[in-house]
Amino acid sequence: MSFSTRLGSVLGRWWVCVLLFAIAMVLFGWIVPAGVADVTAQRTAAPKILDEYIMTWTPQDARHFYAAIGARGRAAYQLYYLHLDFWFPVLSLTLFYMSLLSLGFPPGTRWGWLNLTPLAMYACDAAENLNHFTMARTYPDLTDFSLAFGPGFTFAKWVLIFALPAIAAIGVAGRLLDLGRKERP
Repeated sequence: MSFSTRLGSVLGRWWVCVLLFAIAMVLFGWIVPAGVADVTAQRTAAPKILDEYIMTWTPQDARHFYAAIGARGRAAYQLYYLHLDFWFPVLSLTLFYMSLLSLGFPPGTRWGWLNLTPLAMYACDAAENLNHFTMARTYPDLTDFSLAFGPGFTFAKWVLIFALPAIAAIGVAGRLLDLGRKERP
């Protein structure tokens, strides 16, 4: 039995999906905003952190952000990553998306492997977080690598955040249509 199939058999249940959605909403609705408020001095030093730039940020955005939050904000940003963002928010979203995709494309079917695609989102977020953590630590010496590739990590993360639930919705809709066809006489 493949990893995708095992994962789908555990996560491909509606009650698991709803539970994972609730966990993600608590993290993104309350816990993450509290961490961001600490980094940005209640959003007075900066209106948002680099992670929140949809779809991406520019090198000028990064320079302005790290200057605006100051030494205390940069230290808080590093702690934000160490204690929260490296671990939980996108991990909860990754598991939720895996569950959604497992419902849309059940284990053992042709497209069942799609439940593994949220791992790419998690990897992009981890690269983004590591980049932002490093920039906070090394400011004002922001490397060319961080400024050139960092926006790409953020962009890829946001593309996947938007695309994966759309793909899952297509799968769920297809399954519902199939059920409707089977129920007709």
